[in-house]
Amino acid sequence: MPITIPKSILLTPKVPTIAVVGLMLAQFVIFNIVNNPEPTCTLKVERPHHSTSIKERQGIDAIKLNITSECTAPQEYTVITAQIQMLENNREITVSNFISRKAAAISKSSGKAVFKNLFTKCEFGDESSYRGSAKGYVRIKGGKEIRVEGNSGKYEAENCVIGAQ
Repeated sequence: MPITIPKSILLTPKVPTIAVVGLMLAQFVIFNIVNNPEPTCTLKVERPHHSTSIKERQGIDAIKLNITSECTAPQEYTVITAQIQMLENNREITVSNFISRKAAAISKSSGKAVFKNLFTKCEFGDESSYRGSAKGYVRIKGGKEIRVEGNSGKYEAENCVIGAQ
């Protein structure tokens, strides 16, 4: 004799609805924590170079330093202190300081901010070797601050000398 199960028992959930919703919410939170790690930021310091654009626009010879901060999350802005160092008699000399410069993110959803206005006048014709460095912090949307620092690597020769300050 076959056993018949009333339809009312088959249609009733075995687990209360609130428990199912709670489990789904917990799974969503855990999934987002695992797949969205803490944001990270890097500071890319390009090598200092003789700027042809400054020469063309302003008529002056200058050594220029470009810096970009990039983050894995949208940022509000980046604040840096940057330097250009020069080799003189095998000693490193800081010839230019750019203190507490602030660059806003490229767009509201961007993880990138760019510094392009860092330059120092120089005397064209004499060769010297330079490198750039910077440190500071990035403010991520939501208020978190992340420390950053970087340099342009080894010294590179340029055909323009900055007078030591």
